[in-house]
Amino acid sequence: MADTNYKLITCLLPDDGSDRKLLRALRDERQVTTANSASCLGLAGLQDARAKHHDLPKPRLVRKVEVLVAAADADELYDYIYTTANIGQTRGGVIWLGPVNLASEFELPADVPLEAD
Repeated sequence: MADTNYKLITCLLPDDGSDRKLLRALRDERQVTTANSASCLGLAGLQDARAKHHDLPKPRLVRKVEVLVAAADADELYDYIYTTANIGQTRGGVIWLGPVNLASEFELPADVPLEAD
């Protein structure tokens, strides 16, 4: 990793399993294993921001997916994630690409089984 510049692709997806489908596609179709998904509260990022006067909209669970990629592959993988995760659809999510300050390389042992679908 020390010789390669990296970028971080981050997206917010609905909490409907689309993050797991995306991670599976990244692993199986693009051999990307530097991705993570976490549950978090989202506020109007994937929904209409409607609320009564002086009230905030109710937060909803969303999935934050982060993918660490070589800078040379970042634009292509960004487009792939945008299409594969249906981010362009209504309430499909949001995506952005940014710099990485620090990253550490590690590998899981070969005999660790993949998660069940």
